[in-house]
Amino acid sequence: MIKVGYFHIYEIPQLPPDFIKVKGARLLSISLAFDPPTRPTRGDSYLGVTMEFDLFKGIDREILMNAYEAASKTSSLDESTENTKKKLTKKYGAGIVVKLSPGSTVRKKGTLQRGQVEITPRATKYDDGPMTLIVSCNRKWANPDEIEMQRYALVACISHSDSQVDLYNRMRLQINQRNYREQERPRERV
Repeated sequence: MIKVGYFHIYEIPQLPPDFIKVKGARLLSISLAFDPPTRPTRGDSYLGVTMEFDLFKGIDREILMNAYEAASKTSSLDESTENTKKKLTKKYGAGIVVKLSPGSTVRKKGTLQRGQVEITPRATKYDDGPMTLIVSCNRKWANPDEIEMQRYALVACISHSDSQVDLYNRMRLQINQRNYREQERPRERV
């Protein structure tokens, strides 16, 4: 669940070295599904709430979080998402945005979205730490009384054409190690 007008940040662990080094077709895809209120008679948008996602690589999660938080305070999240990406690419370079196909302008018009990228051997920064996925939820015409929170499902998938590349176990190990480190942190007392 996400509050309408807000965003969530997810971390995709660093891709295994075999995924990058072993020859073959490499795909990274993100899928998003949600169930907003709809009206077929609306001319501007049949969706009462829209959602979208953006994927970044080679940039610190804190920088992204601060940029999106600052943008959400100054204007509507729908407008600020594009402006934030433009400001970030101007400051840190266009290489930080993973260009998924189709682009977010086309994807965000639907309730079932999928963006993918083929990772070529010349691709950079995919093996340079984790990637950051930002999912945002924007109000169109739905009343705040009608919907305050939006349900959604999100899937990130990597695939390699060479079956010898052990993606599942390597990614699972990274996720388990990260979860263990997070559990070991001291908790704040309330």
